Amino acid sequence: MSSTITYPSVRRDSTVLDTYTEKSSSTITINDAYRWLEDPDSKETIEFVSQQNVISEDYLNRIPYRTKFFEHLKELFNIPKFSCPSKQPNGKYYYFMNTGLQNQDIFYELDSLKKSTDESQILLDPNTFSKDGTVSIQSLNFSYDGKTLCYSVSDAGSDWSTIYFMDVASRKKLDDVIIRTRSSSLRWTTDNRGIFYATYAGALDNITSDNDSSTSTNNGEKNVETGIEVTRTGAQEIYFHRIGTPRSSDICIARCVDDLNEHSFSVETSDDGQYLIANIHKGTLWESKIWILPLLNLSDSIVEQPNWLKLIDNMDFVYDFVTSQGDLLYFRTNAQAQNFRLISINIKSKEIKEIINEDKDNILEDVTRVYEKYFVVRYLSHVKSILYLYDMESGKQLRKFDLPIGTISVWGDQHESEIFIRLESFLSPTIIYICNLADSLDASLTLFKQIEFQGIDLTELITEQVFVDSNGLDPSNPVKVPMFLVHRKNLQKNSENSTRIYVYGGFSIAMKPFFSIGALLWIYHFHGIFAVANVRGGGEYGEVWHKDGYKSKKLNTFYDLNACTEWLISEKYTQPNKVSIGGGSNGGLTVAACANMRPDLFANVIIEAGVLDLYRYHKFTIGYYWCGEYGNPDISEEFEWVKSISPLHNIPKDPKTYPAILILTGDHDDRVVPAHSLKYAAQLQHQLGETMNRLGRPLLVRIDVRAGHGAGKPTIKRIEEVADIYSFISYSLGAQWHD
Repeated sequence: MSSTITYPSVRRDSTVLDTYTEKSSSTITINDAYRWLEDPDSKETIEFVSQQNVISEDYLNRIPYRTKFFEHLKELFNIPKFSCPSKQPNGKYYYFMNTGLQNQDIFYELDSLKKSTDESQILLDPNTFSKDGTVSIQSLNFSYDGKTLCYSVSDAGSDWSTIYFMDVASRKKLDDVIIRTRSSSLRWTTDNRGIFYATYAGALDNITSDNDSSTSTNNGEKNVETGIEVTRTGAQEIYFHRIGTPRSSDICIARCVDDLNEHSFSVETSDDGQYLIANIHKGTLWESKIWILPLLNLSDSIVEQPNWLKLIDNMDFVYDFVTSQGDLLYFRTNAQAQNFRLISINIKSKEIKEIINEDKDNILEDVTRVYEKYFVVRYLSHVKSILYLYDMESGKQLRKFDLPIGTISVWGDQHESEIFIRLESFLSPTIIYICNLADSLDASLTLFKQIEFQGIDLTELITEQVFVDSNGLDPSNPVKVPMFLVHRKNLQKNSENSTRIYVYGGFSIAMKPFFSIGALLWIYHFHGIFAVANVRGGGEYGEVWHKDGYKSKKLNTFYDLNACTEWLISEKYTQPNKVSIGGGSNGGLTVAACANMRPDLFANVIIEAGVLDLYRYHKFTIGYYWCGEYGNPDISEEFEWVKSISPLHNIPKDPKTYPAILILTGDHDDRVVPAHSLKYAAQLQHQLGETMNRLGRPLLVRIDVRAGHGAGKPTIKRIEEVADIYSFISYSLGAQWHD
């Protein structure tokens, strides 16, 4: 198949000029030639998207084994998938399940653990919400008595949502509908009369009423019709909604203006319902203030000007609310403990008491209160989960749960003795266990559900973890970067193995082991290596690891990925023309920046919904929240941080080599707006089109329609996308297909 591509002639506007101030106070002027692509609804942008999709679809569909990979992937994807169940006050159990190829996961109700999951009943089926399967459940929460469910629904992958309410027993929806919410945690008051939710200032502009501007889906769900949104959102607002009243009567209890500009609130109610606890962050940074709102008469006490008590009013450390006991609030914090500890704070006296001290070797990642007086505590040890049971009062460790290596998630409740533990790893799909502490604190784990994966013999594969030296910005102080490798047991280290490295490296998010059918199928058919590089900027070793890869130290993230790639080459796993790197969102920034820095090190790069224009990212939707991660380009000192790494602005002028590029985005992505990908693709093709044709390496952008940042994407769309990614990787690397 010829790799020569005739790229469309795309208009460049030389009149759009922006001026930035450097740290030295000198200014530079940048021509933003494709500014017009920031308007996703313009006729010219729509035509650009159409032209690019014609090119990418033609190329991908002509890859010889693309159809075979897609069909086998679809076959293997057709297995049940379960979330971790929860038990509600009505005594019933709830979980999400997908039988295999359903576009959206269905929310089920199970009367008793004595019954099989085959006897469960459907509570919510989002597959009935739309004809094309692009409307999904974003979040949900039961009232404290378990009688009412509130749930938010997203259309076409948007971060905006509409909240509905259901009477659980009758399955009937209440009349209450709250449109235009976003980043909403849906927290109930303990009297079951209302919820707290989040939105943004101006969300209802041009909306004439709660119902007039919405359309009905198949089952009567109403979704507000909007264009593709790219404009910066207003200040975040937190509202209280009382059941049975219109949204116009909802009370704003917090608004992020003045000294809270660019902050966000996440709220919880204390276990006895006496307090609303607000965790206040600056953008996406994890350090927070803690404010308390007394709810003396529960929802009747919500007033127009709530009296917030400022328990912690600085933003020096992370404080994650865990539970409460009377006047004591419990927090997971890194205050005086870089690996985190558990403390209690007395609301009245502000006395701080340490409950679980810091583990110097492992990160205290999560704490769940169970069975009145115990904590289930999850640690992260070199990117692998470990689970313990602690006594709540004394902080004494009571037991370690005997679990295989992998990624653990837990459901538990202070009023319930049952704990659900979900485990998965690179070579193990979902396993869910139950442990009932009422039987004994040492009660054994019993199997609730195990997913059987067939079609590939997983015993022929192996996972190994290696630690790579990376000099980064400070060669005098190198770090050990963890990396997972998944491959066949009989792999030969002959430098000939096709290798895909997946990476994120940002926002203190750890890339823990996960089960990927696409990656396993790629290993099976192409005898490749699937690697996950746990580079700095993530949360693999807490905030220290995060802060060593953000702001002025963001280059460490890229140096770490390059070091991991060089290690694989030096250890003869692979060679540069056999290496593919990929990542999504912030991970898309990571791999795109590395392609510019070391174009000799990679054969192809997969960029999914990447943050690629670091000069203007803060001007779209919630992008300004990321200034704490990347720096604000409108501030001269921080402009220095983004100037050298912004993928759009650092494409090499005349490289001798450059990797093939596949860019993927959704036309309705209102988090990392599609303009990032469109402008980057246009600049790549303009600047390197001829060079890449000589090298036989394509520059493609694949734009999914009615798709957002990834959440809620229909199953068939995800399968098509994965098939395209791995077909592109394999073809670019010259990998051989094995039946």
